Amino acid sequence: MRFSSLAAIVGLLALAVTSGCGYLPSEDTVRMAGQPSAHARISVKPQTVSCGTPARGFRTLGFKQVFTFNQSQNPAFSESSKLPAQFDVYAYVWGHQDCRKTNSCDKGDYYWLIERGPGNDFSTWVVTPQYPHFTIQSSCRGQLKVGERYRFSFSRGKLVGFSR
Repeated sequence: MRFSSLAAIVGLLALAVTSGCGYLPSEDTVRMAGQPSAHARISVKPQTVSCGTPARGFRTLGFKQVFTFNQSQNPAFSESSKLPAQFDVYAYVWGHQDCRKTNSCDKGDYYWLIERGPGNDFSTWVVTPQYPHFTIQSSCRGQLKVGERYRFSFSRGKLVGFSR
């Protein structure tokens, strides 16, 4: 009896160690950066201007205007096909990934932007497929702070400025 329970425990541990536990959508975006994906619903938006360039003052859109929601698909949101070429959005920086960890520093670190902050606890907030978010890539390390709200300007799929 003891041998069979010990064998079961060892087997479960081996399965857990070798299979991994998957990726958060935000981690998967970074892990797959630069690789073709099965669908291009959410893409990384690179910053194409200097770090000192402020938000441009384009028409401000809310997340409900930027994203289309469909609870029967995975992910449950995608960027709207009716987006203007240029727009601003207010968003919180939820988290970031140092580009040196992925060896892809040509355009900077990855940052995830969410619509509203979860109180003051950004360490436990999880971006799941049900919650829309932007993934940007910026070389402005130290200027974008996790937990802070910024106005971001986008033009034709690229980040062209941000302001506090």
